[in-house]
Amino acid sequence: MKICEFRPIDIGDVPAMVDLLICRQNLESKMLPFLKNSCLNTKHITDLLEKLFINSKVIGIGAFANDELVGYIIGKIKIDNGRGRHIWVPYEGIAIRKDQPSELIRNLYAKVSILWLEQGCFSHYTLIPLGNQVYYEAFLQLSFFIQQVHGIMNIEDYKPFENVSDADIRLANKMDSEAMGRMSSIIYSHQNSAPVFEPVLPEVVVKIKEGYKRIVEDDEAMIIIAEKDMKELGFQVYEPITSDLMAPDDGVELSIAGIYPSQMRSGVGKKLMNEGSRIVKEKGYNNIITDWRITNLASSTFWPKCGFRPIAYRMVRCIDSNFVWANFNNPSIKKL
Repeated sequence: MKICEFRPIDIGDVPAMVDLLICRQNLESKMLPFLKNSCLNTKHITDLLEKLFINSKVIGIGAFANDELVGYIIGKIKIDNGRGRHIWVPYEGIAIRKDQPSELIRNLYAKVSILWLEQGCFSHYTLIPLGNQVYYEAFLQLSFFIQQVHGIMNIEDYKPFENVSDADIRLANKMDSEAMGRMSSIIYSHQNSAPVFEPVLPEVVVKIKEGYKRIVEDDEAMIIIAEKDMKELGFQVYEPITSDLMAPDDGVELSIAGIYPSQMRSGVGKKLMNEGSRIVKEKGYNNIITDWRITNLASSTFWPKCGFRPIAYRMVRCIDSNFVWANFNNPSIKKL
């Protein structure tokens, strides 16, 4: 790797960042053609990056060779109840010039992570593109782990399941609020079980249940319910999306879906998928996007069987906060 100068970047570096990101996405689109969409242009990406700097607390590092930007990482500080104070590197938050090695990514992280720790951010989340394995390999070698998978399925490639359940599938209506409320625990119960072990916070459970009950009021959401003998067995919710660097122009999102544990391996999920893909195709969509927790065994097994192909990973690294004082810059350590 050629010797680079590493220095903080800001909104003034956006034009050079745009060039790198467009180059990255052009390479991504060779493996994932739908990414060559209406958002892959200078104006859209410039607006995207400028808004990121203007609307968020962004901390980033750029690598410069002969005063030319050849790579960057930017992350924004976020705070929420689940993740606490953390860094979020969005999909557009990292790019290197195509002639640069993966080692540049590791060096960029080595520089910027120090600044993130100074801001009290010990958990680092990043969305990693998968069309070019250089990014995934670099973060894997930085001890990041895969938490979430973002996938896409082209409806023309979908092969309907055979041997499905005899459950009835119907469109939900506003009278299904209580049924949706009852099914609100399905996904969270899977996430709470082995090997995911996601904590169940009472206030979050209440919020999710209310959200499920209200979703039937959303005129843009398409909800299908599987039922038998007047009892709900499972559901899928499809919602329109706005195309972006990760999403196609002609796509819809399978935002939430689940079946009761008692219905596992009964063919209910397969029948829901058959019917959902048929309706979505009739509405003129060509692609379905969704995401799932990789440690959720049910999800990470079922969605690839449906034909969903990973396009990005959410990867995470959590650094021991004891590092703040347990380091060799601490005078007391030097006295030992």
